[in-house]
Amino acid sequence: MKILHVSNFGDKHNARLHWNQCFKITNGFTRNGHSVYNFSDRDRSRVSIFNKINNNQSVQKDLIDTIKNYMPDLIVLGHADRINLDTLDEIRQNYQSKIIEWNVDNLHLDDTKNKLSKRSAFLDGIYSTTADEQIAQCISGNFISFFPNIVDSTIENLKIYEHTYHSKDVFFALSHGVGTGKLRKKNTAKEEDDPRVKFMNSLKKELSNVDFNLFGMNGVQPIWASEFDKNIKNCYMGICLQRKPLLKYGLSDRIVQYLGNGLMVFIENETKYYDILKPNEEAIYFDGVEDLSEKIKYYKQNKDKALRIAHHGHKKIHSDFNERVITNYMLDCLKYKDISILQDKYNWPIHFYN
Repeated sequence: MKILHVSNFGDKHNARLHWNQCFKITNGFTRNGHSVYNFSDRDRSRVSIFNKINNNQSVQKDLIDTIKNYMPDLIVLGHADRINLDTLDEIRQNYQSKIIEWNVDNLHLDDTKNKLSKRSAFLDGIYSTTADEQIAQCISGNFISFFPNIVDSTIENLKIYEHTYHSKDVFFALSHGVGTGKLRKKNTAKEEDDPRVKFMNSLKKELSNVDFNLFGMNGVQPIWASEFDKNIKNCYMGICLQRKPLLKYGLSDRIVQYLGNGLMVFIENETKYYDILKPNEEAIYFDGVEDLSEKIKYYKQNKDKALRIAHHGHKKIHSDFNERVITNYMLDCLKYKDISILQDKYNWPIHFYN
């Protein structure tokens, strides 16, 4: 199959964001035997200053020309906000390609619900890292399905649980400033008001004898790429905090960056991710600062148990949520549209709305 993958491949970042989902999805399709061509809509948009004022007309032309030349069987969109609805309509009218879209944002943040709802009429299917039934409100004559965040062993390639010495205990990193890669002074007040920052500061006060490795908060710059890898392996526990409101299974890709590299992870109980990662075997779940504080104390004193849980969780996601499995799932959703068939083939609770 020929697949045209349209997403933000971030050429301008010089590989700082090489771990993004778009690269893992391309890797998955390619490793499953498909021909994949990447089209970076935002990089194309930056080529001409006129795109800011003419609704990215050169991007639309480039995409149509690419389709004419490549003639894909499937077009995969991932946060491809520079592609206009009129262009999607033109593709639907003039080409035989199926069109699907994947999305990893919270339904209620960043105008996600509105974006998906508007694009739905031009898509054959949508995939979301949220399983909440509210996502069904976004579709129109097609389907929307949950998919887990993707791990890729060529990217998440550390096995931290194999180490017996770690210079620190707990890792937590916020990615404020994804576009620039840095905290900016004008956003300092906003960052201090972030509930996740407040949560972590409260937690630190409760755990004076625990060594934290914190980034992207309290004036400490976020870290990326090789610097991220270098610092995460100094710890053996990691905390996954989500932007609110919390939705069922709605975790950011921190889960695969942490667990996929071999940390034992703490996950907010309200996400219900215990349906996917077994409590106390593959991950630890918590309710609030006090509960998490007690659990961190326990696993600091019982490090061998923490490393064992990290190993089990690492094995689970690398087996069941890797790039080949998830991209196969995307194609199977298009092929079968049958929950019973999908549930027999994949090892997570299938949420499929049509």
